[in-house]
Amino acid sequence: MLSTAPAVAFLHLALLAGPAAAVFGLHNQPPKAVTTRADDFPWTNPFGKYHAPLAATCTAQRTFRANEFLLHDLFEAEPKGLWPYADALKGVFSGRPYPGGWDGLDPHMYDRPLLSMAYADVPVAVREWIEEQERAVDGEGGDDGGDKTKSGKNLFAVFERAHDGTTKVPKTVRPQATLEKARMFRPLDKKRIVVFAPGALYRILPLWVAEDSACKDQLLDLANYSPTPKDGAVVAWTTLHTATDRHKDDRGMTFTIKAQVLADDAVSAAGADKAADGTSKDEL
Repeated sequence: MLSTAPAVAFLHLALLAGPAAAVFGLHNQPPKAVTTRADDFPWTNPFGKYHAPLAATCTAQRTFRANEFLLHDLFEAEPKGLWPYADALKGVFSGRPYPGGWDGLDPHMYDRPLLSMAYADVPVAVREWIEEQERAVDGEGGDDGGDKTKSGKNLFAVFERAHDGTTKVPKTVRPQATLEKARMFRPLDKKRIVVFAPGALYRILPLWVAEDSACKDQLLDLANYSPTPKDGAVVAWTTLHTATDRHKDDRGMTFTIKAQVLADDAVSAAGADKAADGTSKDEL
């Protein structure tokens, strides 16, 4: 079984393969690897895990539009690929493991998925979290003390939108120095996109659905968010993601995020280790 290597290794491989793919055509499919669980992915699906739904005091759900690509698409022109941003992405994602695809699964190599979204379509709470992580200098600020391999830094790459299909975008957008300045310049987000692996979502799922929910404050506080169901905790998952039709130019798809604030006795009442399929919560 393949181990999970840093994202840059496979990004670099895909970048090198780009010109060859153009010469030999897209019908020559790249080699496939064995799909494994991504390293350092502690989150599990809290919905459908037990024989009966866990009791919740609040539920929030939203659906988002995105474009989904594979590493194999990096050197493809838009809208089929991410050619304007490919070189910059190599630098952004270097030095940290690939955060995983949907549900934390890692197909490895060319089949690793990447998403792009209009930055203005990302909830403000998520944008503020991304920018806070990017402001962090080495060893300071951000999640996990600024450790690039564990923090939220470089999980999401924000770019100025390419003006045309022939101009490279050489670097990511530098966040404003303070939250106050960032809020002042929010209108500029309409001219930007963000690129990320699906696995990056799971670190902050509640932030995606907090806005306009009945439990906004609880969802915005990531200290309440638990990777596995716990009494009184916030849990969340991507409950649906549509497949991109790779026979068409459009790489559009949608994904749905659901979060719940569990009741104080939700898990203990359900029987903590009784999975709906008869397996324990520690099994894949």
